[in-house]
Order: sequence, then C-alpha cells, then structure tokens
Amino acid sequence: MQDAVALVERIELRGRAITPTIEAGFRSDGRLSLFFGDDPYYQFDPEGRLRRAFVDGQIFLTTGSGLKSLTRGRGTKATILVRHDLASTEAEQFLRTMLDHVGRLRQAIASGDLHTERQVPAKGPIVQRLCRSLEAIVSANGALAPPINRTR
Repeated sequence: MQDAVALVERIELRGRAITPTIEAGFRSDGRLSLFFGDDPYYQFDPEGRLRRAFVDGQIFLTTGSGLKSLTRGRGTKATILVRHDLASTEAEQFLRTMLDHVGRLRQAIASGDLHTERQVPAKGPIVQRLCRSLEAIVSANGALAPPINRTR
C-alpha cells in the first residue's frame, strides 16, 4: 500500500469474502489496478477494458485483439521472457476467470463483507469510485484495451 505511489487514490479492503487483502488503486489517468493478495493482479483502462495482468507467475498483456503471456525463462546468459499468444479458447477462459474475480469483489463490497483497512487519501469516495469501475468492467464483459504502447 505504501509502495504504490503511482496509484494516486488507493484502498485496502479486508474480509473473509475473497482473500485476506484486496488492494485497489487508480492512476492519475484513471487506470484501475486490482490486487487480490499477491496474485492475481489486473489492470484496466478507464473504460473497464483489460490492459494487463499477473496470474500464476505469468504476465499477460493485451494485443488489442487477443492476449499474450510472458513467462520468465533462463537463457544461456540471461533471463528471457518467453511469449505465448493465447488461443481464443485460452483467452476466453482467462477472461471468464478475471470477470469472476471482479464479480465476487463487486458482490462482497455490495453485501458489506469487506471493510476498509486504509486508504490514500485518508478521506474520500474511493469505494464509490471503485464500485463504478467494477461496474464498467462487468459491462465491458472481457473487452480488451488497445495494445500497450511500449515506445513512450
């Protein structure tokens, strides 16, 4: 929570409903990051479309029309990232699982099963903003954001 300074608004939620700790935060441009403990992690654009994720030790990135995973591997002299373009069935399953996580979080907040441990800034409607973003994610129904621009 303290290290997530790129998230200008962030909140830590705790309860028995999902995992010991959920952290959610917004970047200044409106991107939402969701941390379900240490794994999984999902990042969405302001429209609720998936940008990237970290699940089961793998990095997932949108290609705009699909998903690719990057897995760390060992080269002869260095660590390398091995790319795998997900087949449509793999991507659909991944997105169903992501939507399940988001849906369970949304339900846990709505039912009062989670409480705020801490938030930055200390006062403000972060839970309400989070609920609106979760609704946008569910409404987007697994849509993917445009590819991440690596040439910035």
